[in-house]
Amino acid sequence: MFAVLLLTTLPLFGLVFVGFTLGKFSMFDYLDAKVFLKLIGLLVVPALGIKIIGGFNYQYIKWDLYFLYLASQSLIYLIGFFIGKLIFKRSNAESLIIGMTSAFSNHLFFVYPIALFEFGAKDIVPIETIISADFITVGLSVCALDIATQKYINFKNILIKQIKNPALIGLLLGLIVFFTQVDLPLSFSRLIDFICDTGTPCALIAMGILLSYKTSKDEIKLSLIISLLKILIFPLILFFVILFFEYDLIVSKTTMMVAAAPIGAMGLVFASIYNVKTDALVRAGIFTYILSLIGIPIIGSFE
Repeated sequence: MFAVLLLTTLPLFGLVFVGFTLGKFSMFDYLDAKVFLKLIGLLVVPALGIKIIGGFNYQYIKWDLYFLYLASQSLIYLIGFFIGKLIFKRSNAESLIIGMTSAFSNHLFFVYPIALFEFGAKDIVPIETIISADFITVGLSVCALDIATQKYINFKNILIKQIKNPALIGLLLGLIVFFTQVDLPLSFSRLIDFICDTGTPCALIAMGILLSYKTSKDEIKLSLIISLLKILIFPLILFFVILFFEYDLIVSKTTMMVAAAPIGAMGLVFASIYNVKTDALVRAGIFTYILSLIGIPIIGSFE
């Protein structure tokens, strides 16, 4: 498991290093990184909805296990939000991004490829369930950001703005493909695959570019807290919730692996779109990638 995880992770660090080098030599700058992240938010996220939700396998779905995960994820989200708001005195929008970053995992490009290699179809479905359902939680987070970034709340304008909410667009398109069972033309399927494949490189190169800029000690402290919430506290809360409800730990293994995964890109993507400071998020990304090298093999080897 460790060797598989290491071989999967090294190219990811390589992309971060490429971005860092480009930033250090001023070949790319902060605005270029924002363009990469905006591309992911506005184009890659909807495409992922078509690919993931449209082809989702519901055969072995376990909604009870997912709701245990969702309860733990929601608690971490709230803890991250209130830490940002009450301790670090950040705005509502930035506090929402801190909560989002603490609670959302890099399941699609980190845990899922490992699980495909190590586990059977039944064990992978809980990960697919989380990936699909996160389109709803991300969509709601974007809606909350729309509210938090307005001086005067106008619910009509907020509802209209959700027409351009990329997570909700991805959710809707994916559900249309799933329920109609339409066979997409090969050329269109390949286009969707090409778009989806750009997500990870763009996110990691952007992370490297942003990492090349110096930051304050306060941002480093915040990044350490986000990392602690994501890599340690989230898996522990989920573990005790599963024990409390007497759910099978073996069946829950891949779900706990998702909880122990590094932070996802969504926090960083929407921080860039909504002009929220990204320093702490970028560093939390690096910290959580390193720490997950220890956490995920331990959970994945559980018998």
